[in-house]
Amino acid sequence: MDTSMHRLSAEKILAVWEAGLQQHSLDRALTLLVAASPETARDTLAKLSIAERDARLFQLRTLIFGPRAEGFAECPRCTERVEFPLDTAEFARPKQSTASTRELEVNGRRLRFRMPNSRDLAAAVAAPDHASALRLLLERCSGTTDVPDECAEAISAALLEAEPQAEILLRLTCPGCAHELDLPFDIAEFFWTEISAQARRILREIDTLARAYGWTEREILSLPAQRRQTYLEMVAA
Repeated sequence: MDTSMHRLSAEKILAVWEAGLQQHSLDRALTLLVAASPETARDTLAKLSIAERDARLFQLRTLIFGPRAEGFAECPRCTERVEFPLDTAEFARPKQSTASTRELEVNGRRLRFRMPNSRDLAAAVAAPDHASALRLLLERCSGTTDVPDECAEAISAALLEAEPQAEILLRLTCPGCAHELDLPFDIAEFFWTEISAQARRILREIDTLARAYGWTEREILSLPAQRRQTYLEMVAA
């Protein structure tokens, strides 16, 4: 599979944002990757393990916005805002495919399983409750509906051990009450929030320049980013 990705232009960011407005976060992640990897079919990207998908999202995020990121969470004890820096390049290292089947032996029973992908998560999300979703996910990854509870727990642990990056936990300390919290970090949601903010920023720029110079959207988007910024500074002067 071609692992190269292209930085998204302002026009593509707007197209991705508009397409993703009505999509589930799983589909939004794929929409971002498809836009950056037009040579790769969406179905092929959907078959990537979640850790592989997320590594590509980190890579694309770094390509568009740079490696430095700033996030925040709310302390569950005192509601203080907890800010944290993040180097997305650390999670963007290319990974070898982990889609091959693995084996696990539990109580004398040998089970084969693969890593979950976007299709598996989409099926699990549609389940009526968390327990059903987990059971469906394990059945899809093991290829059998006959998964005893003790095997299910073992497979769950094995999945996380095989791809620890599929679940990123950030250890944070609240500056207000010194409470320590583990924050699950979802690059798909975080990246989409940034893309959404960037798209709205681009639309404001288009609106400002169109009002000032009478240019069309296409003419404005064809300008290099730095030149567009210079015109915005002239309008604001």
